[in-house]
Amino acid sequence: MTMHISVELSHVCPLDDIAQHAAVLEASGFHRVWVPDTMVTPWEAWLAASLIAQHTTRLQIGVGVMNPYTRHPVVVAQMASTLQHSCGGRLALSIGSGVRWVLDKAGIVQHDSAVEECITSVHSMIAGQRTIINGHAFRIDGIRIRVLPPENGIPIYLAAVSLDSWETAVRVADGIVTFWNRGMVEIRQQALVNRHLPTAALIPFTLSPEGIFGQKTMSADELGACLEAMEEAGIEEMMVGYRDLSDLESIARLIQ
Repeated sequence: MTMHISVELSHVCPLDDIAQHAAVLEASGFHRVWVPDTMVTPWEAWLAASLIAQHTTRLQIGVGVMNPYTRHPVVVAQMASTLQHSCGGRLALSIGSGVRWVLDKAGIVQHDSAVEECITSVHSMIAGQRTIINGHAFRIDGIRIRVLPPENGIPIYLAAVSLDSWETAVRVADGIVTFWNRGMVEIRQQALVNRHLPTAALIPFTLSPEGIFGQKTMSADELGACLEAMEEAGIEEMMVGYRDLSDLESIARLIQ
């Protein structure tokens, strides 16, 4: 198996530098850039993904992890279908339950079934179907979006950590995004007994003393060891969270 090496777009990348980062990523041979949908970035995820699409031709583009509340399924389907057409079929999505304390502060009532209902309805609308969902979190009464269905569809990954969320992914998703650790490997083996799903595992990496995601600096050798461990575990996509362009130079050596 040849593992794909991808990155998560830096959470501190300035809006004006996104095109430069995209060009470096494509020139370096990275498989995909995942654009995080979070309030801590200095830009909005769909705009950032659109800028990347405009300045690249080969690089795959992922958007997410999105939550199903601030990104309603109807809006996600409309935006994703539009971007898939404009980027030539390079788009993937990831959807997860969201950060509970942020949603609580926004006064959003959350439901255990929201992610599953969201993925099911987005799949249906992207396919051009008139969609009906009568769930606990969403009630969609016969909506069909006007954007033409993308020729190759759009894979939807589910952000999974617990065994329950992995099992939900097996039911409704096209792939899984998760954090890399040894415990994840055991959960993956339990969950993917009857159906295999491609897995993209995130690991933070930076040479900056300021760190990233609250993590300490990791050496390039340590990152290489993580790559070997992921390959041994059968993970299909290594997603590296980085801080700046100097980090990308070290990550790119894994591709060579």
